[in-house]
Amino acid sequence: MTTVSIVIPCFNEITTLEQIIDAVLASPIQGKEIIVVDDASTDGTSELIRDKVESRVSHVVYHEQNQGK
Repeated sequence: MTTVSIVIPCFNEITTLEQIIDAVLASPIQGKEIIVVDDASTDGTSELIRDKVESRVSHVVYHEQNQGK
């Protein structure tokens, strides 16, 4: 089976990140993995990921400094 990687880059997305992940999880795509990349958020997004999101996704990447890209 082919794996489909869905990358969700985020910076200060505390209000929408869970909704985005819920939408991806609800999609009919088979063999998907979700990768969340937190670009050094300052609004609590990092804490949200650790507390609620990390267990629902395949991988999380935390940038210590904002990459600004």
